[in-house]
Amino acid sequence: MSFFSDEEIDSLKITRMILHVVGTKDFAAMPERALEEEAFFIGKIVDMATAPVFMFKAVSVTRNEVEAIASADTSFVAGAQALAASFNRAHVGGSADGVLLMFELSVADPDVKIYSLIKYDYKLALEQNDGAPGKKLRRIVNALVDEKKAIQKTALIRVISGVADQNISATDRTKQGVDLADYFADFLAVSRAVSDTELSEITRKVLKAALQTCIEHLPGQDIAKALQRAQANLGTRRRIDEEAIVEAVMMAAGHPEDEKIANRLERETRSRVRKSKLHELSFKPDRRILRQPYMRKIVTAEGVTILFPDRKENPNVQVIQLDGDKKQIIVDTDRVKEDSVVTPKPGQPA
Repeated sequence: MSFFSDEEIDSLKITRMILHVVGTKDFAAMPERALEEEAFFIGKIVDMATAPVFMFKAVSVTRNEVEAIASADTSFVAGAQALAASFNRAHVGGSADGVLLMFELSVADPDVKIYSLIKYDYKLALEQNDGAPGKKLRRIVNALVDEKKAIQKTALIRVISGVADQNISATDRTKQGVDLADYFADFLAVSRAVSDTELSEITRKVLKAALQTCIEHLPGQDIAKALQRAQANLGTRRRIDEEAIVEAVMMAAGHPEDEKIANRLERETRSRVRKSKLHELSFKPDRRILRQPYMRKIVTAEGVTILFPDRKENPNVQVIQLDGDKKQIIVDTDRVKEDSVVTPKPGQPA
């Protein structure tokens, strides 16, 4: 995952946890819970750990509260209760009731603490409270199901030596892609640190790197045409995610039937998606970015170098295949802006 390092995942442990029912008018502060089902919750935390594409604003009560807990200026219980009460006040009427879980996690580095918030949908059950006057019914949490879709909102905050990292990981099932509901973004006091435009730029680089690495498997070994096809494919989609990027690369490579080639293309693409921290992200494509042509460079055996925008529509440079390895390059231009002399480098053809 892109929020946790491999070393952090290997050493990740829950040290404290607390649970509050949210979405109710009568909020009840709850005590800290003994650690339960640690493997279950760690699995959910790691599974939802996306790249930190949000950053705290200059003023964030949530960040301040988490830092106070990490520094022991506030107890874990008091801080978590305050955060849960704040979340409950912000919780809008159209949002599903559920529970807000807060975890404090440790890793191998003793200076690092990680705080996880998870808003979990739950199934409502009523229980008779024999100790209450009139044996009134009370609401209880019946089930936290082992399904990703049951997790409605998440946030991960890394605190190093008492100072919260500016960038945080956050997800929201009620919104498409990497956006957050207004009340959740306000509760965290965060804004997008990486725009859809920037994510589209990163995606272009991933496509280029993956296809360039496997150039021998591309039709005609034509990297320029493969990139055009891959970008055009992603530009028609409503959302871009890891699977969409893999599919675009496969399409650009002509959907190779050889299983070894197909596996290599997929492996190279997924590796670069993860290195670029696009894993688990879903975002709206910036079609203007995906329509931008790459600069194509052609160097001939005679020492001629041509660098030009490789446009799919209205190209002004034509590369015509002749017999054998011969090619003809035709450039149409409205005017020549520079016609100068450059001193040749040592080793260049005379």
